[in-house]
Amino acid sequence: MDNITEQRACIKFCFKIGKNATETFELIKLAFGDVSLSRCVTFDWFKRFKKGRISIEDDHRPGRPSSSKTNDTIDLVRNKIRNDRRLTVREVANEVGILIGTCHSILSDELGMKSVRKISTKIVNGGANGTSH
Repeated sequence: MDNITEQRACIKFCFKIGKNATETFELIKLAFGDVSLSRCVTFDWFKRFKKGRISIEDDHRPGRPSSSKTNDTIDLVRNKIRNDRRLTVREVANEVGILIGTCHSILSDELGMKSVRKISTKIVNGGANGTSH
């Protein structure tokens, strides 16, 4: 159990034994010291349990995964560049649905391409070492 989940369990316990939010925060501070949840976060979780919440886990959040630098994403970027060597990094990022920084990272770190100009040259010429990416 990680530190945050452990503290949420403690907040839930304090709620169940009849402590108020202020008492709970003080106990969390006492038990966890410098790594304790903030007052605001402690009060928020206390309120959630008061409203009937049972789980101490984070709610599921829709949207892109926390790491968009997956093998599938790398393949998508590679295919976008192969299909249209004139695309800018911004256009590739928008079409694939990733951040521009992530796209730069994929192009340079994963595909060995240093800039948009070099990307098109590498693809047309088959790469510096004779292989295409």
